[in-house]
Amino acid sequence: MYIVGAVGELVLGYFYRNLPLYLALFLLFSLGVGFGALAPQKLSPTQREDLSNFLANISASIAQNGSHAGAGTQLFYQSILDNVLKTALLLFVLGLTVIGAPLIMGLVFLRGFVLGFTVGFLVQETALNGLILAAAAVLPHNLLAVPAVMIGAAGSLAFASTAFQTMVGLSQKKIHGQFLSTSFICICSCILLLGASLIEVYLTPILISLASGYVF
Repeated sequence: MYIVGAVGELVLGYFYRNLPLYLALFLLFSLGVGFGALAPQKLSPTQREDLSNFLANISASIAQNGSHAGAGTQLFYQSILDNVLKTALLLFVLGLTVIGAPLIMGLVFLRGFVLGFTVGFLVQETALNGLILAAAAVLPHNLLAVPAVMIGAAGSLAFASTAFQTMVGLSQKKIHGQFLSTSFICICSCILLLGASLIEVYLTPILISLASGYVF
């Protein structure tokens, strides 16, 4: 119990020290969501129709095949590749390079933009039905995925900032401790993204099946 309490205090202390960074990333993510929600208004009628048909086909395919064990396993591996390897580890590597820090902020904004665009398009196209589909298809796994991306990005930016200050002589801090903290944060981010992948592959198809009758 003492070890658990000590680890908890270290984690809380880490978050408190980096609270301004988390607030800045949350603002950046929110801006991405806002711009993404407005973006569907710029689509032409043809683009709207093509995208609507594409989403309808995807929804039907997920509802039909998502419950099969083989398809679910394949989708799970693909989700791990996209979420864990291409997101969490990419954020970690970009932080280690230091010069990749701006790309980390770009990824956070892009994540918000995609989320805002998806929900905005669904709601604008089918109003309440689109909101139902968004709640079924987008919300569940993003409850874990978004915090995972945020903490992963913050950890990588914190390391990049410490490393940069040390290299230019603005700080005498050793980066070993920050590296260990960032590695731990990356592991936590990977675990959350793994949980998001499980939800996306095994729970989301069921929710889409329930919601598809109200939408398409």
